[in-house]
Amino acid sequence: MSAALSTGSLTLKPCLYFGGDKDLQEAVNLAIMSKYSLEVMHEVPHIWPENIGLVFLEYQGDDTNVLERVNQILTLARGVSIYILLKEKNADFIIAASHQGVQGFIECPDEVFQILSILHMQDRRRQGKNGIISTFFSLKGGVGCTAVATNIAANLNEITKGRTVLVDLNMPLGDTALYLNMEGRRLYSLTDFVYNLKRFDENLIYKSLSRHESGLYILSLPTEVSELESISGDLIKTIIQALRRYYDHVVIDCASDLSDITLSCLDESDNIVLVAEPSLSSFRAVNTALQLTQKLGYLRETIKLIVNRSTSQDDHMLDDVVESFDVDVVAKVANDYEGFTNSLKEGKLISAYKPESVVNKQLWNIANMLHNGSVKLEVDKEPVFTRQARGMFKQLLDKMPAKRLLESGDEKQKAAV
Repeated sequence: MSAALSTGSLTLKPCLYFGGDKDLQEAVNLAIMSKYSLEVMHEVPHIWPENIGLVFLEYQGDDTNVLERVNQILTLARGVSIYILLKEKNADFIIAASHQGVQGFIECPDEVFQILSILHMQDRRRQGKNGIISTFFSLKGGVGCTAVATNIAANLNEITKGRTVLVDLNMPLGDTALYLNMEGRRLYSLTDFVYNLKRFDENLIYKSLSRHESGLYILSLPTEVSELESISGDLIKTIIQALRRYYDHVVIDCASDLSDITLSCLDESDNIVLVAEPSLSSFRAVNTALQLTQKLGYLRETIKLIVNRSTSQDDHMLDDVVESFDVDVVAKVANDYEGFTNSLKEGKLISAYKPESVVNKQLWNIANMLHNGSVKLEVDKEPVFTRQARGMFKQLLDKMPAKRLLESGDEKQKAAV
């Protein structure tokens, strides 16, 4: 059964909230509602519920009470993740809470909207992982894989606040530079990266890679095809592992083949994103790719399917075909050939060319799913999230004293509210 397009199809994880600020509580609830159900608590339970692994605690200068509550919780439930909602900052408290076992700190209201991203990255680091790898792949060319990957990478760059890199491995002649209007520029390439691999530190890697005007980092293919002869599957794995140490999200645009390089990308991926269009030949390619992932033993939860150029949200025949693939996460991107073509002509991303379009909202939701694990993918019934939830966020933040912090922030953050 393909359960992909609504939050109701998945069970939300329960978490506890300790604090009396109802406005902040509601803001947190809205921020995490795609993955968690929030239960407000006034006292620490004598017996800790077995299914609770996440706790939020408010902090506003009451060091002793909060630290005591942290101690109570960790005594009852070792290993539970505790996050402190900082309504004010206190370095001594943060140090003491960290030593006591608090997992992380969320500045309010600035970071309320990024809670899912913060939780996700902390969880990966606990597992010894850093950045997320999302590989976009299709065994059939011409389905819009590069266009989708490039635009989603730009959205991921917003989500990660400038810590996303797009890697062009669509050999021998990738088109990511074309979609980003960066053709003709001397771009930092794979061979440059390999040459400097042992020299990289955090400062050098950010200065070295090419960067789009949106802030997205780019690692392109070399202009001389002959330079690709030295690139092997093992070397690609080394490059990916190096990038994930420095970036929160690495997006790879793969070639439509089963070369060692493509398989190396799939081996390293947290998200294998199969891109298709509603045609028989494309769906046959998806079926072949799914059989391949099974044979290679890739985890089922890493597989995602994007049906690009979908003509209708109510195409029952298409839904039946997609359901037969038995993929857990399926997203549709509406057919907006004119929008993609014109944005390419003007050298703009969809988010800049048609920011209010259904396609752009769909691409944003997919980016959020890949990075945060959100299950919110539909936008055809748009009022539920974009109008009501954003309006509620704004009303809640208007009431909060720390709203002045937002008002002094950048325009992008205000627009997100």
